[in-house]
Amino acid sequence: MIEKITKYGWLAIELVFMLVVLCVLLHLILGKDGGGFVASVAANTLDFLQKIPSGTFLGIFLILVLYGMLKSKASR
Repeated sequence: MIEKITKYGWLAIELVFMLVVLCVLLHLILGKDGGGFVASVAANTLDFLQKIPSGTFLGIFLILVLYGMLKSKASR
């Protein structure tokens, strides 16, 4: 049961992440004509990314890459 909950949780996180990325891309392509929702998601994303210090962002990225590499080696 815990495995199913974890699986559905990660699926939800992936869907939300894809929605945010889609909104940012639509904002880049359409600009102000994209609509209020797309513009607000893009503005919130940009504001959030600007508030994160670059070292923290790089550290999280490197940890995720290392985790992915270790997980792929463990599954071989």
